[in-house]
Amino acid sequence: MRLVLDEMHAPAVAEALVASGHDVVAVAVEPELRGCSDRGLLEYACAADQAIVTENIGDFSSLAAGWASEARDHCGLVFTSPRRFNRASRAYPGNLIAALGAFLESPPVEGRSWQWWLT
Repeated sequence: MRLVLDEMHAPAVAEALVASGHDVVAVAVEPELRGCSDRGLLEYACAADQAIVTENIGDFSSLAAGWASEARDHCGLVFTSPRRFNRASRAYPGNLIAALGAFLESPPVEGRSWQWWLT
């Protein structure tokens, strides 16, 4: 499974996961993706066969519902909570790296157009 981390997540998360052998890209370090709209990011991720990791649940849920109504698939959405993965806490980004690492080692979802809450 390939992932793209939305802009709110630290590039260090992608770096650590890549070092562990996973295919992960951070929007924050990709000039062509920085400042991209949510719709644009979903289009990019779909074309690149990547699931999006984001805490922007409202916008991406709405976009996914719109795509479903048009019979369009996406490559998946991994939702994170700012309560669980608080970027101001000492546990971050280690807690997100560990959770995504476990998710990638044994994905609980398959196919397309899925949505998953990371815990």
